[in-house]
Amino acid sequence: MSVEETPATAATEHPAVLDVDVVGDRTLATVEKGDVSLVLEAPAGISAAELEATLAGVPESIEKTAERFGATETDESATGGGGA
Repeated sequence: MSVEETPATAATEHPAVLDVDVVGDRTLATVEKGDVSLVLEAPAGISAAELEATLAGVPESIEKTAERFGATETDESATGGGGA
C-alpha cells in the first residue's frame, strides 16, 4: 500500500467536535468536523427546531457565495487584476 492510499481501517468520517458555552443570555458554540468549522451565537434558550429553521438554506448560500467568489478570483487571476 502506498502512502497516498487510505488504509482500510481509517475512519471515513471525522467525528464532530462541539464546544458550547453559555454566557449571560447567549449561547456560543463552535463545531468542527473534518475541514469544516462553524461558529454560532444564539439566544441561550433557543430550541433545536428554532435553530434548524434559522439555519435552513445556509449550506446552499455558502456554496453559491463560494462559487461566485471562486469565479471572481479565477477571472481576476486570468486578467492580472485583483491585487497589489
